[in-house]
Amino acid sequence: MVQIIIFSILVISTFIYTFAKLIKENNSGYVYLLSLEFIGIIIDFIFIFIKKSPNLLILSFIYLVSVIIPVLFLILEKKNIYLDEIINIARSKNNKNELKKKLLLNIERRPNSYTSHKMLAKLYEENEEKEKAEGEYLKVININPKDYDTYCKLAEILHENKKEEESIQLLQNLLSTKPEFYKASKLLGNILYDNERYKEAIVVYNEALKYSPAEYELYYFLGMTYTMLNDFQNAREYYKKAATINSLKDISNLNLGQIYLIFREYDEAEKYFYECINCEDEKIQANGYLYLAKIQIIKKDLNKAIQYVNLAIEINPNAIKQVEDDYTFSIIIGKIKTQKSKEVQSKLTQKELETINHLGKTYDVVENLTYNIDLKQEEKERDY
Repeated sequence: MVQIIIFSILVISTFIYTFAKLIKENNSGYVYLLSLEFIGIIIDFIFIFIKKSPNLLILSFIYLVSVIIPVLFLILEKKNIYLDEIINIARSKNNKNELKKKLLLNIERRPNSYTSHKMLAKLYEENEEKEKAEGEYLKVININPKDYDTYCKLAEILHENKKEEESIQLLQNLLSTKPEFYKASKLLGNILYDNERYKEAIVVYNEALKYSPAEYELYYFLGMTYTMLNDFQNAREYYKKAATINSLKDISNLNLGQIYLIFREYDEAEKYFYECINCEDEKIQANGYLYLAKIQIIKKDLNKAIQYVNLAIEINPNAIKQVEDDYTFSIIIGKIKTQKSKEVQSKLTQKELETINHLGKTYDVVENLTYNIDLKQEEKERDY
């Protein structure tokens, strides 16, 4: 019985404190808390009246609605997160104009409202008002300096607004205090990559590997970055590690096949291209068949080359342009079947497509150089 009385004092004290906050701040959110607390008080007094102790389940419920939930929301208020704002935002989330008005009113009433500033930033971002979104995300960080996700979001906005140095500096400052934050490392590396600062990107990705050694993306990004530096030895090693970690990422197999082709290791290249033709991404499939066709041309099996090219065009009719522009296929171009255009299913990013094209062009350059060297060698041998 003593336990119930002590608990009752705690519940009533929480109720009185919440009621005082309601009177002082005129915050409708406290009405919901008071309602929960009142339910707990009624149940508590029923057990006092009948002189019985509640079982564990009922006692847990009373604690939850009368103490735990109210105290939780009072703690959130200390972090500038308010229940009434959350409720109002939830009610208006399907009407952007109404939501914007309520958010601005909330901010006018509470300039340091974390919830309203963050929601307003997202709203501006959705409406493509990037400068305003940038300002709001900056306010969110000032209110809560430990909201690391918002640092990344602000960096993304700065990047989109072409404020590259500010974006890079923001992420570097974040990583100096939280080096293990993978999301920031990945974003910083990608921004440096997009700005063709490949050597700096490699440093960032390698630093991230110290804290996230099992992340497929880091190895793949390193592979792409070394590719753009034409360091195909290192690129090959990182693509291999990426493919080992995540065998479903068929883009790594395609890149590996292209690199082995550059090194003229045709059997190894063929192995990876065969992996590509079994994947779900149609652009990767089509590229796999085209490269297999190239290998067959090198091996003088023109019938199989024609078969592979036709399969590539059947999967991706746009591949005909690649075939027409590539001198390798000139020997079989008359036997290629065109297809009606169709929508090709692919999840390849622009960055990945650029990497595929870069490797393709590199192979063409290497093949031309090798062909010319071989031709000169043959001429030299004939002269002897």
